[in-house]
Amino acid sequence: MDDYASLVAEEITATLDRARFGELSSESFRIEVTDSFQRKLGACRPVQESDDGADTARYEIRIARRLFEDDIDADWRDTVRHEIAHAYVFSEYGQDVRPHGEEWKEAARRAGADPSARYEGADLVDAEYILACPDGCYERGHLKRSKRVKYPWKYACPECETRLVSYDAGAVPTALEPGTCYVATIPWEQQDDTATADATQTARYLLACSNGCVEWPYQQRSKRIKNPWLYSCPECETTLVSCDGRDSPMDCEPGTCTVESIPWTEPQIVHACPNGCFSVGYAQHCDETRTPGQYRCGECDARTISYPVDQRPADPTPGRNYTD
Repeated sequence: MDDYASLVAEEITATLDRARFGELSSESFRIEVTDSFQRKLGACRPVQESDDGADTARYEIRIARRLFEDDIDADWRDTVRHEIAHAYVFSEYGQDVRPHGEEWKEAARRAGADPSARYEGADLVDAEYILACPDGCYERGHLKRSKRVKYPWKYACPECETRLVSYDAGAVPTALEPGTCYVATIPWEQQDDTATADATQTARYLLACSNGCVEWPYQQRSKRIKNPWLYSCPECETTLVSCDGRDSPMDCEPGTCTVESIPWTEPQIVHACPNGCFSVGYAQHCDETRTPGQYRCGECDARTISYPVDQRPADPTPGRNYTD
């Protein structure tokens, strides 16, 4: 067994101890670190037992060698955990369940993996935008802002029939609402947000640059309206503002929400890495702030935390919600 395969074997043992996946043991797996995966990250499949019974492996895990050569420890470990979760689902539910359905997502969380599907098919190379199923069944890359990217609610997943979502490549939203466009340069997020000829006159809300560079009308209180400080003007890079449709965005301070029906005009809750790798403010509770233990930092792999703004704990415990 080469050095990389030995690392995979060690991670399998550690993950099984952490997740307590029933009948699975380190002997359940046959390991291969392969050069054949140029775009794929990993794979897991059931294997046939040998006739003489010498091979006790029930599953084969294959991991792309380039993950180790990239020297990003969290990437190959997450991929191993991802594939172990597949093995557990095979053992508990058989092969008829959806590959990245709720059963797998729960198993991935127990294994300590990011509970989202990863696919690096040929059409994702150099892709600018991603069209995907929010349940992880389907994912395709696009080079241009096609009709499918702009209007994902018009298309359904070929496997589970859930309405698709679209987003910028490399910027996967933490929560995916079916039928939503998350592309930063496209102002419409959902079907009901579609513009009309006089949209700026009839819009209930506005997302805009306080310097007057750009202005987008919205009919719903989307994440962008509630948290404008998360977005910047594509022309002058000033943090955006949001307001009611009757108001002037140029009367707002950069990074503020002045919508009358939204009580917070500044971030109130912070979702962050306990080691300081990142922090993001939110106007109100969301999945990330309610259950930070279900999320991990992309840099150091620590479970995230949440806390009231300006009240970061001195010695935070990974995975803890300090807002309760």
